[in-house]
Amino acid sequence: MRGHKLAQLDPLGLSSVDLDSERPNDLTYTFYNFTKLDPLGILDADLSGEQPEGLKLSSHNLSEADLDRKFALPPITFIGGQEKELTLREIIRRLEDVYCQTIGLEYMYINSYEKCNWIRQRFEDQAQKKIGVKDIERAVKRLIRASKFEDYLKRKWSSEKRFGLEGCEALIPAMKMVIDTAANQGVDTVIMGMPHRGRLNVLANVTRKPLEELFCQFDPKLEPSDVSGSGDVKYHLGTCVERLNRASNTNVKFSLVANPSHLEAVDPVVQGKTRAEQFYRGDKFGDKAMSILLHGDAAFAGQGVVYETFHLSDLPA
Repeated sequence: MRGHKLAQLDPLGLSSVDLDSERPNDLTYTFYNFTKLDPLGILDADLSGEQPEGLKLSSHNLSEADLDRKFALPPITFIGGQEKELTLREIIRRLEDVYCQTIGLEYMYINSYEKCNWIRQRFEDQAQKKIGVKDIERAVKRLIRASKFEDYLKRKWSSEKRFGLEGCEALIPAMKMVIDTAANQGVDTVIMGMPHRGRLNVLANVTRKPLEELFCQFDPKLEPSDVSGSGDVKYHLGTCVERLNRASNTNVKFSLVANPSHLEAVDPVVQGKTRAEQFYRGDKFGDKAMSILLHGDAAFAGQGVVYETFHLSDLPA
């Protein structure tokens, strides 16, 4: 009865610390001034944005006077498009636009020159980076829909485990753009596999599984008594639906394979299901059926089944 009166509920004395005082008292001095709250020295880092020495013009025997000189572009770069030479000022601008913005790219470890060039061309080519206003509006709407879905689940079932997509909502417009592009090229079957993180959002906003079916998984009272499910958790469940793709104005069949608790185990299942679809339809070149696999960071690098699946995908049709 009196345990709460004796328990040290605030052993650090945080509730009595005056954090607004300019001069810390003994307590704050004891617990804050000696604690390494910034072990990486981030607060003292030079964030001025000054160019590294190796990127300065003087390091390459160039000066400001050379900025408007034209230079021939080497064959290893694709920033020029159809142009064979550009001014140094334009070269720097395009390279900064490609490699110094909000998207990073790591590919120089790849030993294949052809593969490096394939990646470099699609990343550096200015023409491929142009996006129409309608495409931007569509992507923003999809992004908002993904974000609002997570907000609703967080407010409605705050204590439920759901493995939300917060911070990575761009996955939804990205996946839908991939599907739209594939559908425009004749693909009518998309088989997907993914981990639990973001699965509910993909079900709701990519496959468009009915929301009432999704929400029933959060409350057993909402589930129909005459329907017997698998008993699995909601963020493992999949679906199979066919619906109209507005980009191509054709029907596309979506299949999101149910996910086991063991990460990446679904990979060969998705590949096998896709190969079976192609085999029975006589789709030797994968023109009609395709697969999309999403991976968790550590699991992708650490699970052997990922590399085994890569080898399986190289088997002849």
